[in-house]
Amino acid sequence: MGRRAWDVELIKDMFIPHDQDLILSIQLSDSSRGDCWYWSKETSGVYSVGSAYKLLQKQNGDWPIDGADAYWKRIWQLHVPPKVQHLVWRVTSGSLPTKVQLSNKHIHVDLTCPLCTKSPESTSHVLFGCEFARSCWNLSSVTAAGVEEHMFTSWFSDILMSSSKQKAEETAMILWRLWLERNDVLWSNKSTTALEVVRSARTNLDTWKNAQTKVFTPLLNVNFSNDREHWMKPIKTKFKMNVDGAIFEPENRFGFGCILRNGEAKLVEAFSQSKVGRVSPEIAEVVGVKEALSWIKVKNLSDVEIETDSLVVVQAINGSVQMPSQFGLLIQDCQRLLSDLNNVFISFVKRSANRVAHCIARRSCFMSDCIYDELSAPSDLLSIVRDDSFSS
Repeated sequence: MGRRAWDVELIKDMFIPHDQDLILSIQLSDSSRGDCWYWSKETSGVYSVGSAYKLLQKQNGDWPIDGADAYWKRIWQLHVPPKVQHLVWRVTSGSLPTKVQLSNKHIHVDLTCPLCTKSPESTSHVLFGCEFARSCWNLSSVTAAGVEEHMFTSWFSDILMSSSKQKAEETAMILWRLWLERNDVLWSNKSTTALEVVRSARTNLDTWKNAQTKVFTPLLNVNFSNDREHWMKPIKTKFKMNVDGAIFEPENRFGFGCILRNGEAKLVEAFSQSKVGRVSPEIAEVVGVKEALSWIKVKNLSDVEIETDSLVVVQAINGSVQMPSQFGLLIQDCQRLLSDLNNVFISFVKRSANRVAHCIARRSCFMSDCIYDELSAPSDLLSIVRDDSFSS
C-alpha cells in the first residue's frame, strides 16, 4: 500500500464514525479525470487539523470545566501567534509530548526533565513544578504556584475569564516560551536564563502584534466591486451578467438564476434552473456561475462581466489553488470555460447589487428552466431592473 493510501486509511480509522461518511469518493463521468478522495468537512476537499478538531469537539467535547465553549472561544480569540494557541490546546487536551506522555504511549525514553535533571518530565512539572519554570513564573505577572496537571484547565480558565486580556496573553506566551526552552535544551543543548524567557516572551508577542498591523497585498487575483451598494451598468464591457444560487432544503433541491443586461441597462435575457440534491451554498453558487459561462459560450458572446455575491467562488476561480473536492472540480470547469471565452471575467459584488439574480434564483425551485426577456419577464422582476437602471 502506497504512502498516500496509508494516510487515507489512517485518517479514516481516526476520524470516521461508523455511521457517517466524512471522506467521500467522487465517481467522475469524465474518463480523463481519475477518481480521488476528498475531505467532506472542508469546501476545498483538503483535510485540515482544524476541521478534524471541530468534528471531534462536536462529538467528544466534554471537558473538565463548566462553560467549556466559552473557554475555547477565549483561547482562539487571544491575540497571540497561532502556534501559541496550539500549544495551549495541546496542554489542555493532554497531548503535549512530554517524556512521561511518550512513555505512557509505550515509547521508551529517559524520563528525566532536561531543565532540572531531577524529576520525571510530566506536563505539570516542565511547565510549573520545575525549578526553572517556577523562576520564570516568579518573574512574570502570573501566579502559577502549585498548579498540578489536572488543574491546568481550571487555572488557565480563571485567567481567561477573570484577568485582563494582556495577562492572559502573557500567560500563553510564557507557556510557549518555556516549552521552546525545553526543546532547545533537549535537542540543541542550548540554555538561557529565566529572565530571558520572560523577556523574550513579551518581546515576541510585541513583535508579532506589530507585524499584524502591516498591510499585505492579497494573494488571490480578485476583481472587487464590493464597495458599491447598487448595481451599475457595464463600463469596461458590452454586457453584464449577474448570477446567484439558492438552496431549498425542504424540497431537497438547489437552483440558480442568471440575468444578462447590456450597456444601456436593458434586460437581454434571464434564465433559471433547479436541480435535485442537498448541497452546500458554495456548490449552488459555483454551479450557477458554470451555467452562466456555458450559456455565454453557446451564445458566442464576448466582452461580458459576470457578477456574483459569493466571494469564495470568485477567489477560487481567479486563484490557482487546486482543490480535490466537488467544489474544486466545478471551479476547474469554470476556469476552462473562461479560457475559451474572449474578454469575459468575474467579479464579486454585495448582495444589494445582485438583487435581480437573487430574485430569479429564489423562483427557480418552482419555476425551473424558465427564460425571460423584456417582453415576458414578470412585473416584479422588471421593477428591480428599472430600479437598477436608475441607480447606475
